[in-house]
Amino acid sequence: MFPMGRDARIGVAAPSGLVDSEKFTQGIRRLEALGWGVDVDAGVFASSRYLAGSEVERKASLLRISSGHPHLLVAARGGYGAMRLLAHLDDAALDRLPLFMGFSDATALLVSLVGRGRRMIHGPTVQSLASASVETLSALKGLLAFGAIPDPLGPDWVPLVAGEGVGVFIGGNLTTLAHLCGTPYQPDFSGCILALEDVHEAPYRMDRALTQMRLSGLFAGVAGVVVGECLHCGDDAALSDVFYDIFSPLKIPVVIGGRFGHGATNVPLIFGARVALSSRTGVVYV
Repeated sequence: MFPMGRDARIGVAAPSGLVDSEKFTQGIRRLEALGWGVDVDAGVFASSRYLAGSEVERKASLLRISSGHPHLLVAARGGYGAMRLLAHLDDAALDRLPLFMGFSDATALLVSLVGRGRRMIHGPTVQSLASASVETLSALKGLLAFGAIPDPLGPDWVPLVAGEGVGVFIGGNLTTLAHLCGTPYQPDFSGCILALEDVHEAPYRMDRALTQMRLSGLFAGVAGVVVGECLHCGDDAALSDVFYDIFSPLKIPVVIGGRFGHGATNVPLIFGARVALSSRTGVVYV
């Protein structure tokens, strides 16, 4: 998977929301500055209300850029729309997608692909690269160019619930995962270390989403939880209380302070890889 050779190509498609041309252009420049050629599918700027085209257009865009066999496929942006594609992507179509990177709304695609036994990257979209921190860009280049997998945790991470666990790294945007509950696409997280992040959700809404996930059985068998940045989600102490209330009865390790989410720092995570989580020592890929 890594490192990528100098002749590798990066493909870009828009499976979710309407693309902002200015932010997209800035993100493409930063992506190219990493050192690889970038191919942008012609359908990236399609539009249908708040979506980057209809389901037919967005599916065609994904499969068209994938047919060129890029080493890495990057989502143009998040927003909303990827979960609408799930009913239009059968097993054969999902298997045609290459290594895929995105976050936020792209969570719907990430968990579907990882659920098929593959490894994917929870990491920046093209638009988010426009405002990404130096730390994010450095971590992404380190991964792609040298195979250096960054530590998911920042220097100030803290344990919330004591314990140790080992499992497949998976998860993503909390709200998107909650919306998959009760659908045919609800993921199975048993035996997994779950990474969670969100943006613009008050603590009570986070509680509601997590409670929906718990009542749907989504946390059955989860081996641990890593909480990333919850940007503009209210008081940190209130959020910690919410996560503690939901997960402490499960008696699994929970840590807060992941360097991933909707902020400027969003280091890539390798979903589908096995990791060990300890409330004493943090996260290690195994």
